Amino acid sequence: MMALTEAQKRAEEKRKQKRLGRPRLPGIYLTDSEHALLTEMGEKYGSKKAAIFEGLHLLKDVSKDG
Repeated sequence: MMALTEAQKRAEEKRKQKRLGRPRLPGIYLTDSEHALLTEMGEKYGSKKAAIFEGLHLLKDVSKDG
């Protein structure tokens, strides 16, 4: 792996500072079936993140009625 240039180091530090304090989901391990489902839904909704949040919105809507 090549060493980063000073410009790359500055850019990375800038990205790091921009993300500092932003909410994030921790990394988790998935089963093969969970991974397959997430991949399938990610393709349908454009990304895995979009699929997750679409599901959360649907769950929220359903729970309002229940």
